[in-house]
Amino acid sequence: MFVILGLGSLRAAETKANQSALNDGYSLFYDFCNQESQLSLLLWIKTTPPDLSAYAKEISSTAKADMAILKNMAAGDSSLRLDKISLPGFELNVRQSMADDRKKQLLWGTSGAAFAQALIMSQSETTNYGLHLVKVLSETEPDSTRAHEMHQMYVKWLALHDQAYRLSR
Repeated sequence: MFVILGLGSLRAAETKANQSALNDGYSLFYDFCNQESQLSLLLWIKTTPPDLSAYAKEISSTAKADMAILKNMAAGDSSLRLDKISLPGFELNVRQSMADDRKKQLLWGTSGAAFAQALIMSQSETTNYGLHLVKVLSETEPDSTRAHEMHQMYVKWLALHDQAYRLSR
């Protein structure tokens, strides 16, 4: 009997660890979407060609839609957390430094054609990160419905990433 109870405890611990890892991924993706949802706000203070403006708006709307889906998932499952990022402090500091540099460059460091180029370059990098976040979530999510939703999000972010390449030419 001890062996059976021990095995059950091991499985419970494994399930909890898997959920914790998933929560890290969902939280990272939710935070990513929250940041990207604000991209179109740049258009209030910066001028861009129409195709780039439409691209920025598409990224913002995709991020907002994905956030709504994630919130809906979390509302239906109390074990799913969107506010649990357990990265080491050093990694958080590196990411903040990168975000600060990107903001500085996009808000104050560039204008005109240089701004358009900087925006495309940053979005190429950013959408690449986002598509891989949601790809790994879709591959590791044990719930088939959620995995399908994550895959659909992956397809959208992959298309946005490909669009950055087309716009950079």
